[in-house]
Amino acid sequence: MKACLLPVGGTEIIDTQRQQAWLRVSKASQLFLPRRWLRAAQPYKCRLEGQRTGKTLVTEHQREIKNVAAPEDVVQTFSGVFCVQIRGVLRPVFGGWKALFRDLECNPLQICEFWPIINMITKKRGIPVKKCTTDTCCLTLPLKLEKWQEDRLAKRFEIARQIYNTLVRAEFKKLNELERTPEYKKILEQIHSLDWKDSGNRQRLNDLYRERNQILKNAKFTEYGFKSDMKFYYKHFSDNIGSCVAVHGIAPQVWAAFEKYLFKPEGKKVHFKRFGDVHSLRGYSKAGESGGAEITFCGTHIRWKNLELPIKLSPDNAYETEMLSRRVKYVRILRKPGKSKDRWYVQLSLEGKPARKYDRNAGEIKHPVAHGAVGLDIGPQTLAYSAETTADLVELADQVQNIEQEKRRLQRKMDRSRRSTNPGNYNTDGTIRRGVKLTRNKSKAYCKLQRQLAYLQHTQAETRKRQHTELANYLLSLGDCFYVEEMKWSSLAHRAKETAVSEKTGRFKQKKRFGKSIANKAPSTLIGILQQKCESLGLPGIIYVPLSAKASQYNHLTGEYTPKPLSQRWNTMPDAQRVQRDLYSAFLLQHFDSQAGIYNLQSLQRDYPQFLQYHDQSIRRLSEMPKTLSSMGIRKSIRA
Repeated sequence: MKACLLPVGGTEIIDTQRQQAWLRVSKASQLFLPRRWLRAAQPYKCRLEGQRTGKTLVTEHQREIKNVAAPEDVVQTFSGVFCVQIRGVLRPVFGGWKALFRDLECNPLQICEFWPIINMITKKRGIPVKKCTTDTCCLTLPLKLEKWQEDRLAKRFEIARQIYNTLVRAEFKKLNELERTPEYKKILEQIHSLDWKDSGNRQRLNDLYRERNQILKNAKFTEYGFKSDMKFYYKHFSDNIGSCVAVHGIAPQVWAAFEKYLFKPEGKKVHFKRFGDVHSLRGYSKAGESGGAEITFCGTHIRWKNLELPIKLSPDNAYETEMLSRRVKYVRILRKPGKSKDRWYVQLSLEGKPARKYDRNAGEIKHPVAHGAVGLDIGPQTLAYSAETTADLVELADQVQNIEQEKRRLQRKMDRSRRSTNPGNYNTDGTIRRGVKLTRNKSKAYCKLQRQLAYLQHTQAETRKRQHTELANYLLSLGDCFYVEEMKWSSLAHRAKETAVSEKTGRFKQKKRFGKSIANKAPSTLIGILQQKCESLGLPGIIYVPLSAKASQYNHLTGEYTPKPLSQRWNTMPDAQRVQRDLYSAFLLQHFDSQAGIYNLQSLQRDYPQFLQYHDQSIRRLSEMPKTLSSMGIRKSIRA
């Protein structure tokens, strides 16, 4: 028995020249087609010759199969596109086995018996497909939705929230049962009894943590275990949320929360998501295929089950056009707060590195990159940089502070509304009552203020990100290698633990440090954006200088380290020259030799006169400004 296909009209498949890594297979013999394959071949007529028993039996009245001479070879590509050699020409077969029956419109074709390829196509068994490890970049585009489409999306996001909370509740139940077991109890007691600061206990603690992690792994407290548990909860909502979004989109988020709680010190608790807390949902990425799964990209719109969401495209935008020409790995739908209603966006995860932007009028690269070392002294609110062509001191995200004042005003309004709506929650002196169940009533005015606050916070975050991106682009125009001192911003944001008394006033010193400034300015976000841009361009990027370098204490003219209080913002050099503290630290970091671990004194002495000129220009510019930050020390310098 020999099987073949006879197409009914149509055009030939387009030849391809871009396929690589061909795996040539020797001549194969005959193939017996299962019924499910032939049922997919509706437009074709087939005839059966010969008799055969078994599950691959094809009866004469079902299909007609005709004998045709076999082709020379069957060819497979490692990229997931299968090709069949027809009359000496390699022709691609896209979309698996069914697509072969659907798209093949050429002369009669003999299907050969090569089971590894057939099994891979049918996704039963055979050659595994490797996970894509190529670079990934993102493109965010707005959606043009009608009211009913927004309501459908809001409904699905709410269903996703309920699925998330259900899985969290189920995993908590599983964890509580595990914590009641004697074995797990004993390990936790031993862990709590040992002190990590004692070096003699560290090996024992590592062994105990390893045993605990093995118990958690056996109890399926892994990402794959969470994905396996998800199948019991999403199936009731299969009309709105499918397996790709639930298993590969929601379950990893739950696992990330539990992983942080179980294995990382910063994880204190796993929270349930409140109403409206789900801001994004993503589909699934298929190796070698474009568009994603379940939430798919279809050129001009996004398809999610029976819902089509049109995209707002800009045909004149060359950057957008180039990005859309790449393979789409997966699709993410975003919900962001608007002034009066939520705004919806689609985020496409594309293959490759981000495209370069060009000036529309001049045709040149929009953000050129220079070569050279740049020293960065970054603080909670300021950034001092020193390069070969300039040196300056700037405020981080200077447009954010105005928004912060408006936020405080709205929060005071919300507090007054909450107190008037829930008077039973507070004592006569205004403090919150203890030992009673608090009510959560919200008035219409409160809900309106809540939406305004959410929009204001979103605006603040977007403004901060935009300003950080603009500053990162400017820094890249100064150099491609950035020296930054190591800094633990989380420790600076926390309140002081020790209680101290001021010698001048005799009062207790404030325990607050830089938490508010770091939250508003986000200095680590700037470093992250700069590092990401450097990686995408293949540049050296960020080089962290150890704290032992003591850039704020070192003096290259004397070679000595002089500790200074934080309030002292100016350095007095041996030649009586006064230099701003942060600018001088950036100059020192610029000339740090990372290989030797010391400062390059020769280059410091050579570039110091030029740095003084840049320094004076920066100070003159800051002095002319009507208002500057107190940490810059400009006003004190003027008064002095």
